[in-house]
Amino acid sequence: MKSVGGIKLPPIGAFALAILMGLPILWLLGAGLFAATGGGGGLSSSMLPTALRETAMLMASVGVTTGIIGLVAAWLVTHFEFPGRRVFEWALMLPIAVPTYLAAYAYTEFLDFTGPVQQGLRALIGATTIKQYWFPAIKSPGGAVLVFSLVLYPYVYAACRSFFLMQSGSVGLAARVLGANGWRSFFEITLPLSRPALAVGMTLAMMEVVNDLGAVQYFGINSLTAVIYSTWINRNNFGGAAQLAVTIVLIIGLLILIEQWGRRNRAYGASGENRVPPARVTLAPRAALGASLFSLSLLLAGFAVPFGVLATLALRNIGVGEIDLAFDAGTTSLGLGLLGAAFTVTLGFVAARLGSRHARPTARQAIRFATLGYAIPGTVLALGLLQPLGQIDLAVNRVTMALMEWKPGLILSGSVAALLYVYAIRFLAVSASTLDAAMKKRGDTLLDAGRVLGVSGARLLVLVDLPSLSPALITAATLVFVEIVKELPATLLLRPLGLETLASVVYGKASAGLFAEAALPALLIVVVGLVPVMLATRYSDGRRKAG
Repeated sequence: MKSVGGIKLPPIGAFALAILMGLPILWLLGAGLFAATGGGGGLSSSMLPTALRETAMLMASVGVTTGIIGLVAAWLVTHFEFPGRRVFEWALMLPIAVPTYLAAYAYTEFLDFTGPVQQGLRALIGATTIKQYWFPAIKSPGGAVLVFSLVLYPYVYAACRSFFLMQSGSVGLAARVLGANGWRSFFEITLPLSRPALAVGMTLAMMEVVNDLGAVQYFGINSLTAVIYSTWINRNNFGGAAQLAVTIVLIIGLLILIEQWGRRNRAYGASGENRVPPARVTLAPRAALGASLFSLSLLLAGFAVPFGVLATLALRNIGVGEIDLAFDAGTTSLGLGLLGAAFTVTLGFVAARLGSRHARPTARQAIRFATLGYAIPGTVLALGLLQPLGQIDLAVNRVTMALMEWKPGLILSGSVAALLYVYAIRFLAVSASTLDAAMKKRGDTLLDAGRVLGVSGARLLVLVDLPSLSPALITAATLVFVEIVKELPATLLLRPLGLETLASVVYGKASAGLFAEAALPALLIVVVGLVPVMLATRYSDGRRKAG
């Protein structure tokens, strides 16, 4: 028997939570198999190869580009001293606050024919039409790789930087003693040692690529996620969309295996080392200038450009209508974020308890399955929830009609309840992992002391358990809230008719070519996205001072 703050729960709770959180995946597996055997509409032979090819090319290109950028940036700030390093060390994480779809819209405004870059170029060379000069198209696969890489490289940067700081300083010292300096040290020592962390960061970046809907549609790329949306919404082919969704689940599963392999090797490489951060080498003036310019260019391109474009458009187009639109959408996003955070953190607390170190291995595996939703694209989760929720609504209406001759209509599908459900599935891992780490750090001493003093059951939960976890609860709720405000695909597909969030307003305006009218809501999303970056920076600074 398990205990939540002294309240006994049967072991079956872990499996029930796994089924509840895994319902869309299980349903899609069944729907995809049914479609493959000839029922419910199949997947045309031309759709899957095209979607796989374009998705694979985009993932590989973004993975390699973010890997190179993030690794070099982490190597510079951890191994060398140069002007601005202390600022760049935390500021290089800022681009992660910009959702990929907002970066796509902002960069299109920045680099398109009417944007400031081409306007300046035409003024410089005296051109008046696009035929008089050449400029690369931003709405292209190459443009997509550029935009994705500029805002996703922090995944690799964070993983590699943490890895370097955990390594013993004796490694770099030994390399210098043996004559391996500069780029030779990088290629022969740093790069081989950092492969596990590099794999982790690149995998996370590629997962974000698979999850994206707004940017790939805007750039005209037939990725798996975009084709699923088109197959389901435009062609009304649920079976074909389910088959594509199952393909994404398999790809995500492979990426998770790669990520776990990377984490295992990273832990192994760090074990047994004297974890003294590497001594930083002061660069020569020319090299120091190069390092500063490289870091500054990443910060400008990954954060300053999209943020500046959004701020400029918001100020230029601000008016009563735009303020009202942002206020209404912001109020809706705020309400959904608060409700979703409360619901998800509650389930995360239960999941952390059920999957604690005292639980059976089977229960821990069930909780691990329940938290896989974070790796699954919102489009896939929405697709997997639509039919089961519709079937539940149909059953409820049949029962109420038989008993009271009354049909309540749609209760779950197309409702706020459906959104809260998909948010819980999507972000359960965020809350559960945060609370699980806090529970392990706190230990069981406080709970045992409370029981000795005669406090048990709900009183132990309210008086001891929850207060001792309050920092972790607040952190988890904040992170989930921010993720909900930024979330686009699931909200777009499961929202009630007429409900608009900040993300859906931006998507709708950008799709209609009116992105400037949604610049203020987009700017609010970025500002909210800065919260976890500031929390992570504060936590990192706290640990550094404590060390």
